[in-house]
Amino acid sequence: MESHLGEHERTLFGRQMRIPGVGEVGQLKIKSARILVVGAGGLGSPAAMYLAAAGVMTLGVADPDEVELSNLHRQILHGFDTLGLPKTISAAEALSEINPGIRIALHPEGAKPETISELLSRYDLVLDGTDNFATRYLIADACVLAQKPLVHGSVLRHEGQVGVFLPKCGCYRCVYPMMPDPASVPTCAESGVFGATCGVIGSWMASEALAIVLGQRTQSRLQIVDVAGGTAKVLQIKPDVHCPLCGSNPTIQSIRSERYQPTTCPAPMMNDVPLEVSVEQARDLLQSDNPPLLIDVREPDEYAHCRIAHAKLIPMASVPERLSEIPQNRPLLVHCHHGGRSLRVTQFLRSKGYKMATNVKGGIDAWSLKIDPQVPRY
Repeated sequence: MESHLGEHERTLFGRQMRIPGVGEVGQLKIKSARILVVGAGGLGSPAAMYLAAAGVMTLGVADPDEVELSNLHRQILHGFDTLGLPKTISAAEALSEINPGIRIALHPEGAKPETISELLSRYDLVLDGTDNFATRYLIADACVLAQKPLVHGSVLRHEGQVGVFLPKCGCYRCVYPMMPDPASVPTCAESGVFGATCGVIGSWMASEALAIVLGQRTQSRLQIVDVAGGTAKVLQIKPDVHCPLCGSNPTIQSIRSERYQPTTCPAPMMNDVPLEVSVEQARDLLQSDNPPLLIDVREPDEYAHCRIAHAKLIPMASVPERLSEIPQNRPLLVHCHHGGRSLRVTQFLRSKGYKMATNVKGGIDAWSLKIDPQVPRY
């Protein structure tokens, strides 16, 4: 660790150092941290910028892509003057403007199974802001095998999640054991995303990374953020003894390239049961001879305000501990206020083997608008 701060640094980071738990000792820890940001896009951009601004002096940036016009509404490291450049070079230019003394290591090859272990060996902490399942699982697995803390981020529409996965405290596969079929989950390109949502999640990722550096995190957790609704929920994660990666009898003990191909899960998977249905389709299913179980994952106060008849309340944060109440052999419809939280829960349930779980798009708000106007809106 660095032994001292210069007067310039004390002035530059003075307001940060006044925060309890930081001080000069904490600032020296931040200065000495070696952090790898994988993905210099919508999440990696704000995360890397705030890490550089906080005084991290060794930052790796891994991304194989070039800057495109469609990136610019959310990937704030880049601009019109860097269109066509590799994102790593564009990122280095922007980060050097924020912190001129920073040492930036460029990894334009991105994260690959053949080189991920050697790449991680150079860093203390990894931030994953990638946008595809194959790379997410590769990074998550490699971090567990290398005993490196991981901060994960993802966004969709106006919601996102930030995961903190510490060695031996529960990992990404404890939450999502198997890589889902890529075709079963909509992407930002398909469903859209607000640039500001990326800013919220990316900034939160940087905050969690700094908290880890400062020794302020002792357990793994997953935070679900609804920017439109102005809410955030925290799921505490515990090691799963059945986890294929960190459980008592792990089946994943090394990085093998074939495990991280997009075709790992064949496209026909789950085709018989759609990931999402409209409220009109949900109504028809609920009125059928074999109705699904309707699960409401909102909070108790929301449920008290309005509800759909016969819905079972299981707030999102309590779903992992109440899986025994959810049958695997019956179709499930999951809904919330607008459909964001319930989509996350549906993905979680499917990863746990609930192949007949389906999200209700638009949630109870769309139900009130299109099906039953007597259900109050809020």
